[in-house]
Amino acid sequence: MQRGEKLQIAGCKWPVRNSQFFSHYAPRNSQFAPRIPMTTLYLITHAHTQQQPNVDAATWRLSETGRTQARILAQQPFWEYVDRVVLSSEPKTRLTVEAVLGTHPRPVIVDARFDELIRTAEWTHDYAGRVAEVFAHPNVSIEGWEAAQHALTRFLAGIETVRQQYTGETLALVGHGLTLSLYRAHLLGQARVDLEEWRTLSFAAVAQVDLQSQELIADFVPVAGASPRG
Repeated sequence: MQRGEKLQIAGCKWPVRNSQFFSHYAPRNSQFAPRIPMTTLYLITHAHTQQQPNVDAATWRLSETGRTQARILAQQPFWEYVDRVVLSSEPKTRLTVEAVLGTHPRPVIVDARFDELIRTAEWTHDYAGRVAEVFAHPNVSIEGWEAAQHALTRFLAGIETVRQQYTGETLALVGHGLTLSLYRAHLLGQARVDLEEWRTLSFAAVAQVDLQSQELIADFVPVAGASPRG
């Protein structure tokens, strides 16, 4: 895909408005209730975090912006259809859905295979530049960071596990910007993640995947206003 080209998936452009993404959700007893694929997966980027230089990013907590995003995320109508929540082992994913689980109690699975691409603890001043290198050389560990292909491989193994174990359910997976970007590129058949698409992947954004066909049927939409990264 060329830079600046709009991504067209299931009738939606990248990015799309919340109303476009969520307009097909109706109460279960409605004549307009959605036809949910056999196994549906909602992909959710965790809410915005409070950066702490020289502290392992895996331990960061939500910022005030992130807490607001989490509250808005909890109000989204798709949660009515979710049977199970899948989290990485990093605290920020659990914090992202704490409000949701308070109002929509669901079984929770924690699986470290969905953790963010492993990075070194020291502060990276040119973070976007480092990310660009990691995406450009997926089979190489750059400055101690986990190789992108390794991160994708473990992520895909986790996806296959939930696909096999929870066939027929609707799942919500809360994950991270780098690994979700890698998975999205995989679903779209892209050899590399486009850096600009990673930059514009907002915190607290939601996408939808048909796990049976391995198809991205609705691309990421920020639920609380765009909050880009990098």
